[in-house]
Amino acid sequence: MKRDVIVAVSFLLAFLFIAYAVTVENVLGLGGTELRPLGEFYLSHSFAHEGLTSHSPEVVTAIVWNYRGFDTLFETFVFFLAIMGAFSVLRLTSEQEKIVKELEASEPHRHMDLITRAITKLVVVMIVAISASIALHGHLTPGGGFQGGSAMAVASLLLFAVFSKFTIERKGLTVKHTVSAYALGLALILATVLAPVFLYGGKVLEINLLPGEMGLFNLDVGEYLAVTFGFLTVFLVLGVSEWIFKTVLRGEVDD
Repeated sequence: MKRDVIVAVSFLLAFLFIAYAVTVENVLGLGGTELRPLGEFYLSHSFAHEGLTSHSPEVVTAIVWNYRGFDTLFETFVFFLAIMGAFSVLRLTSEQEKIVKELEASEPHRHMDLITRAITKLVVVMIVAISASIALHGHLTPGGGFQGGSAMAVASLLLFAVFSKFTIERKGLTVKHTVSAYALGLALILATVLAPVFLYGGKVLEINLLPGEMGLFNLDVGEYLAVTFGFLTVFLVLGVSEWIFKTVLRGEVDD
């Protein structure tokens, strides 16, 4: 116990020393550096009232969906293909899914103690609120749909660890529901990036043509849904015990 305290205090002191050296003493020579021309360009054009900009006061968000908008869009669909690829490899037939549920029901369901479950419920509510705030304000502040969805994925992992996947599924959150919500997020993204073409004769991702900040807001919400339920889909599939998967796929179930 004493050694653990010494190690923890040592790490804390080392962190404080490094932070002081970098920020106050400027040992790395980063302080006072003049802004590069590329940085000046982004700062002066990201919130321009004319041209192909998203009209976002948050420069990072404007860069993500403007100057590298196609990269962001393609990354989203690569993520989709990765999730669907994993889901396809581990897919089961309806008969196999029925057997899996029967085997899972026969497994002893573990539950952590009351204090852990109570604290987890409180923490999960906080994570959900914070992740939603990150996503819904992504067009105004640092963050966005992907960051918010990643935070939300942490909440689902906590629920899995403390309450198990069986509890989640009994509450109605099954793979079919998560895939449907995932598809809804992708549909919102696709509709938003194509809306300027069909409604205003513009180009793909020319979201500045949409009223107000609707374009960025829709993209952040769509990304939030896609990332949240994409991860959750994988967690639900991978949450099946390995011995159950082997038993079902090898056909070693007693008739």
